[in-house]
Amino acid sequence: MKRFRFQLEPVLNFKQQSLDALMTELSVIQAQVAAQENIRAAAYQRLAAFDEEYENQKIVGMTILEAMERQSCQKVLENRAKHEDDELSRLRRAAEKKRDQVVAARMETHSLEKLKENRRSEYDKDLAKSEEKQLDDLTAFRRIAG
Repeated sequence: MKRFRFQLEPVLNFKQQSLDALMTELSVIQAQVAAQENIRAAAYQRLAAFDEEYENQKIVGMTILEAMERQSCQKVLENRAKHEDDELSRLRRAAEKKRDQVVAARMETHSLEKLKENRRSEYDKDLAKSEEKQLDDLTAFRRIAG
């Protein structure tokens, strides 16, 4: 009997390579999300520190010009923090989209692997039946010859 050969092996290999590539892309995006979370946290820490300093300065006293300058700086820091929030949201959406692609690719790969296993199992059963038939034929031939 001929050797087992899964006809969809090239497709399975392609799907596996695609899955590997998607998983690599997902890990890159997840690293970007983690980095962006740190950037966002730092922006909010700067804003909180500035707010605390601003409140302390209000207690001590400041000129109107200084107050306006501080309010302007506060707005810039708030805008920067908001921008970092938006960027984090964008990266999280990209990660979720990539995660969905990975799940779909994993399902496709798994179904092909399952099909390969089933075909291999059928092949092994057919091989066992063939070997059993050969043994039966050999036994029958020996009885007739002997």
